[in-house]
Amino acid sequence: MALLVPDCGELQSLRYLVNSNHRIPRNLILKLYSSSTTPAEGDVPSQTTYYEPYDASGSLGYGVSPSNGYPGVINNRFDQDYSRQFGILLNGNLWNVRTITTAIATPTGSGTVNEYTITVDSTTNIAVGHYVSGGGVGSNATVAAIDGNTIVLTVPNTSTFTNQALEFGVGTTTASYPEQTFTFTSAANNQFGYYLVRANNLPKEIHGVENATSIAEAVAIGKTLTTGTIGQAFLTLFDKKYEPTITGTSGDYELSVNVNTGITTNQRAVGTGIAAGTRVTGVTGTTIYLSKALTGAASGVGTFFENVAEDICVGMAVTHSNASGEVNAIPSGTKVTGYDEIERIVYLNKELVNNVQTATGDQVNFGTSHVTATSHGLEPGDVVYIAAGAGNTTTESSTYSVHRVLDANTFSTQPALAVGAGGSSTIYSSIMFAERFTNGPYNIQNNGDQIKVTLNISLD
Repeated sequence: MALLVPDCGELQSLRYLVNSNHRIPRNLILKLYSSSTTPAEGDVPSQTTYYEPYDASGSLGYGVSPSNGYPGVINNRFDQDYSRQFGILLNGNLWNVRTITTAIATPTGSGTVNEYTITVDSTTNIAVGHYVSGGGVGSNATVAAIDGNTIVLTVPNTSTFTNQALEFGVGTTTASYPEQTFTFTSAANNQFGYYLVRANNLPKEIHGVENATSIAEAVAIGKTLTTGTIGQAFLTLFDKKYEPTITGTSGDYELSVNVNTGITTNQRAVGTGIAAGTRVTGVTGTTIYLSKALTGAASGVGTFFENVAEDICVGMAVTHSNASGEVNAIPSGTKVTGYDEIERIVYLNKELVNNVQTATGDQVNFGTSHVTATSHGLEPGDVVYIAAGAGNTTTESSTYSVHRVLDANTFSTQPALAVGAGGSSTIYSSIMFAERFTNGPYNIQNNGDQIKVTLNISLD
């Protein structure tokens, strides 16, 4: 049977998609496009589609600033800076997300209290998934199955009823955003539609500039003291932890340690008086700052766990530095399919063919390729589309999120880029939603010309 997303699930899903909580993931940026593009399922950013109005020609203009009043982003976040992007940065708090119900069928029906079935005089236009209301039908009931004139519901009837008017229909969940206006100062030629991207920190010097970035294999990440059992499709990483003596006062967001060796931010902290789920937020000498207040006096030995899986991501290639004379435990082509940071477990797409232990070699290497992009400005969690460039036959053109920022000019991705990938690449903001103007294009010719967009995004 098909997965049903109830109205409450639609609300939650749509709130996430448009970031109506304003924090996670990222806000959306509203952009116009000057290419004669009719949005389609297979669309991806490219040199010929979804480029913005940079000048009066209405042609490709990546890498430059618009000269016609097309706006640069006005930032609305303290924790991120999206001001190097163009378009209008939306505020997640301003989305109005609601569900509107629409009746499709209004038969009469009968049912018995506590039963999951009702009988109707007609099932015309009724379908599985429709909401049901009226009579003694239970709250939030939907159609689970139809057998002749008998309707199976997802919740029991709250009372017995006979020949009562019922309503069957659908709920459409819609996110609406206040009207946004693009005001131009000079000609910008034809504007064919608008699209939405997830905000990121990519500068114009890189965004959309053909072959402005490159991809190369990174040095593999070696994990020693790794264990694994033949026939299993996972590895367990070494439990690296630090155990100083701790003291602290109940209610405080800090504690003292006798030695701070190895303790860094974002480590998980456990011990007497430390609240569950506490993380280290800062270290100053022997003072450790915490994400949660102490629930009691901190005392005894505290444990600070290093997240040994934080540099692992899905798609990484996995190899085994096996001991001389021992069987390589990890088959060729093995990749990471998932990981559990708390339990330090790394899941694989292939089963181990030998044990991974000290006797057979306990180092496992995790490989990927990384992107070199001068002053990229990107941060972990930023979403971009990476297109393989000239002569690059090993990189899969796709949407990626930034996994780790190695330095100002280098980053890795989630999922991981294939080991051995190499060559040039082009980076774009990935398209979230797009719509062509039904009565467009709109030809921008004069100072003061405007395009106004009111957004309505629906899930049904």
